[in-house]
Amino acid sequence: MKIRTQLNLLILTIVIIPLVSFCSLPLYHYISLPERHLLKSYKQIRKLNAISDFDENDWEFLREQLEAIPPNVQTLVYYDYSVLISDIPELKMGTKLSPMELFEFIRNTSRDYDYQFQSPRNFQRTPRGEHPFKFIIVSRSRVPDAHIRPTGFYIIIFSLIFIFETSCLVLIIRLSRTISSSITILEESTEKIAQGELNTKIEAPQKGRNSNEITYLAQNLEKMRISLKDSQDKNTKFIMGISHDLRTPVALIKGYTEAITDGVAGDFDSVKKSLSIIHTKAEQLENMINDLINYVKLNNTDWRQKLEKVPIEPFLSEFAQSAIYTAEVYNRNITKDIQVSSQTMIPMDKNLFQRALENLLSNALRYTKDGDSIFITAIESEQDIKISVQDTGFGISDEDLEHIYDLFYRGSNSRREQGMGIGLSVVKTIVDTHGWTISVKSKLQQGTSFVISIPK
Repeated sequence: MKIRTQLNLLILTIVIIPLVSFCSLPLYHYISLPERHLLKSYKQIRKLNAISDFDENDWEFLREQLEAIPPNVQTLVYYDYSVLISDIPELKMGTKLSPMELFEFIRNTSRDYDYQFQSPRNFQRTPRGEHPFKFIIVSRSRVPDAHIRPTGFYIIIFSLIFIFETSCLVLIIRLSRTISSSITILEESTEKIAQGELNTKIEAPQKGRNSNEITYLAQNLEKMRISLKDSQDKNTKFIMGISHDLRTPVALIKGYTEAITDGVAGDFDSVKKSLSIIHTKAEQLENMINDLINYVKLNNTDWRQKLEKVPIEPFLSEFAQSAIYTAEVYNRNITKDIQVSSQTMIPMDKNLFQRALENLLSNALRYTKDGDSIFITAIESEQDIKISVQDTGFGISDEDLEHIYDLFYRGSNSRREQGMGIGLSVVKTIVDTHGWTISVKSKLQQGTSFVISIPK
């Protein structure tokens, strides 16, 4: 449960329970009023019209007395040897008892209660033995010094307070435990990252009741750890690749320089040949450094904000025609097939896409032999445009095919070729950052096909 939800629940509990209690007290007081029950019984008896000798004055007197009963006063109406109306628990409505039994009950309970009697007097002559009152209203209240037992009202009050305090306590404990455990996880996770322990997975609760904003932060830290580790691995591989690929031309330059200095290359032709090799290797070294600089610039995201819509058909046609001229120098046969509408516009960085296509063409020229064919095609459909560069050259083994986009990776067919193994990494980066996809199919001695899919 989220921390915000738990806090809201705690606030609602603090507000609602006292509010409900405040509203329930008048309701309970109204429901438990003795006169309310007595008046209800009064109305029922009045409707029955079962007492023939009650005149209107008697009914009015009885109603006024019942309405005037104060709170916490118990009352009964005694008439004709029976309890007519009552909220005294010991004497239920309809109970038959004689006047002596009634007074005996009053005498036995007089230590705990104060009693009061009221009745309209019958001024008419009454036969011998009959009481001069039509009915008697008996009211009682507890003696102040008597032992007071808890009433339902106090039980409800104490129950509400107990529920309120318990609910708040449970919510506060749960909230504090959630925050404490989440912060502990976060603290341990950040400490591991700060100490450089990128190989240790950051554990965080799975999604569910124990999840909250802090545990989600721990999950994001795990993603950051993976990203940092990948970046660290790439940097390590990057440095190792640079060291490996730059070592060869540097060693050759150093060797031929020492040969000239030590006089090993003593004659003019030997010195000239050595200087020529040094110059060639220096150019190779310069090209490698430029490739590295360009690759680093490519991973800068600023250029992605400058994509412009370019008509794709003339762009591809121009590239294919230039490739045909280049292939003639290498004695390769290039066939182009551009089936794209001249009206189709694609957002792109034109220079970078040009570079990606030239890298694919360079690979195709490098890994084919004289007389081999290269096919440059572009086919437009309703969903996308598929651009392929296919050759009939040496092909790529299944083992190498899985790593062709890895930085500094050089397949078995390219071991003797110059370069640093970043050409296809550049192609993949350019395609991915445009939001496109690239795929490759290849078989040894049958050729390779790269396909770039550009969604419309």
